[in-house]
Amino acid sequence: MLVESGIDGVKVDLLAKRMKVTRGSFYWHFEDRDALLDALLHLWEASNTEPMLAAIKAAGARADREDFDATVGRLWIDETEFDPAFDSAIRDWARTDPNVAEAVHRIDDIRVAAFAEMFKSYGFTGDEAEVRGRIIYYHQVGYYTLGIRESSAERKRLGALYDKVLLY
Repeated sequence: MLVESGIDGVKVDLLAKRMKVTRGSFYWHFEDRDALLDALLHLWEASNTEPMLAAIKAAGARADREDFDATVGRLWIDETEFDPAFDSAIRDWARTDPNVAEAVHRIDDIRVAAFAEMFKSYGFTGDEAEVRGRIIYYHQVGYYTLGIRESSAERKRLGALYDKVLLY
């Protein structure tokens, strides 16, 4: 519902109807709507951040950068372990809720730091590793935020050029 309708679409009545359960059934699982929203935010943190951090760590484990496409690139292109629509929906929600905005900034900082560490493993130091981490991460967030839709074949075709521009 968050992805389809935004935060205003995440309502107990609408969810219960869609799931074909009673409101009482909903409250069996969540104390209130705020508890549901908190769980939704935690789900995003775990489901969209842990796979990314694992992929970045794997990419940084080889200083020759050969694993980037097989790890982070695959994560972004396949969109199976990382859900860009969910990520964008959380970012939209963050525009109206300061607590969600704080969580998004915290997670963005963690993700950027992981990319900076990856770049350090590639031989870049200090500010250059940090800026490269920001560029590669902000590039991908922008890709989703702008709603750019390309086939995975097209993205793979352009992969070597993206690698050249972003990694070297």
